[in-house]
Amino acid sequence: MESRQPIVSRRTFAKGLAAASAALSVGRAPRITRAQEPTTVTFWQFSTNDFEIQAYNDAIAAFSADNPDVTVNMEIVPWPEQQQKLITGLTTGALPDVSMLGNNVVAQFQALDALAPLTAYFDAWSEEIGRDITEDIWPGDELYYKLDDEWWGSPVAEETRSLYYRKDLFEAAGIAAPPATWEETREAAKKLTSGDVHGLGIPGGIEYATLQVFMSVYLGYGAKFLNDEGMCGFDSPEFRDALTYYTNLYLEDKVSPPDTPTYGGPQLEELFRNGRLAMLVTGPWLYMALQEAEVDWLDSVGIAEIPAGPAGQFGFLGGWPLVLWKNSQHKDAAFRWIRFATDPDGYLPQLAAASGLLPGRKSIVDVEPWNTAPLDVFAKQLGFAYPYQYPAPEIPQMGALEVDAVQTAVQSVMLGQATVDEA
Repeated sequence: MESRQPIVSRRTFAKGLAAASAALSVGRAPRITRAQEPTTVTFWQFSTNDFEIQAYNDAIAAFSADNPDVTVNMEIVPWPEQQQKLITGLTTGALPDVSMLGNNVVAQFQALDALAPLTAYFDAWSEEIGRDITEDIWPGDELYYKLDDEWWGSPVAEETRSLYYRKDLFEAAGIAAPPATWEETREAAKKLTSGDVHGLGIPGGIEYATLQVFMSVYLGYGAKFLNDEGMCGFDSPEFRDALTYYTNLYLEDKVSPPDTPTYGGPQLEELFRNGRLAMLVTGPWLYMALQEAEVDWLDSVGIAEIPAGPAGQFGFLGGWPLVLWKNSQHKDAAFRWIRFATDPDGYLPQLAAASGLLPGRKSIVDVEPWNTAPLDVFAKQLGFAYPYQYPAPEIPQMGALEVDAVQTAVQSVMLGQATVDEA
């Protein structure tokens, strides 16, 4: 998952969990096919968030009650360690049966022939419930998890980045509404930059946030990460225009803070909390953190959809699925756990609520806090949130290219180390 762990508001978590529990009470219990012998399914869970660990423990207990012949053994592997632990496990043969997995590396492990396809399981699940379970998956996730005509992940949680803005600063600057386009964003940021307040905070460091914001610009300008031949698509007028626009927000317009070339998400969010930014593109956790802190200016915070470029409107899609590892000796039992945990009529609402992010199915997004302003913007935006390489499917090399190609290009231009053409 290409984002830092969210700061979860206890108030928001409690509301989401209550809504999820209500959904469970009316949900349809899945039909269970019993294994012949008791089995142990090893599950690697990457969150160290207490709420999330408890939610998974609750789900495992409920699963065990319905599936006494299967024991789910959850092991905590923190997100920062997951890539190395998985690579080591791949080398030594010590991979789990099931794990979470960052959406940006599903293609990497699928290309290494380390994952088991889920398509046949999804087909059986769909036949049993009388509807296609994959039609409930967000459109951007198909580019992450459906590769070579097979499904490789069952989504759990989603996130996207929208435009935060200070209503009071907008009013003082005579701006009637949040910007709908990137050009309107630039013009508004100029008017809002005054004294120690900058109009717009954009990340420019070697950080995932840099690409997670910039991708909405380059896709909006019609640029593609990959061209029609599947090669690097950055050598195009559209990408040059997008990179020029983005870096000039710092270099020429000076609407972003002086340390922008080194900033990631946390530094910019701190500036927003301190009243030093009028606009910022980030995820729902910032609003939850402001709620938790009970700031007295919360009513002045607005959230708008990501601005559009000349070629359209594109949000970033982050999140993670559960995957089935090919080395599992208990694939059927392991998928029973995957299905239980990712069933929109089962435990998925609770697990998504515990993560502080949005649920991985369209049918269960109409719950608090995602159906209430201002956080409902994030739910609406999932309909046009995509991976970096939209409209192409994810590729195995994406993890390296994110840093080597895009983040370094943005930072090098901002630091004056390269021109747009050179970058």
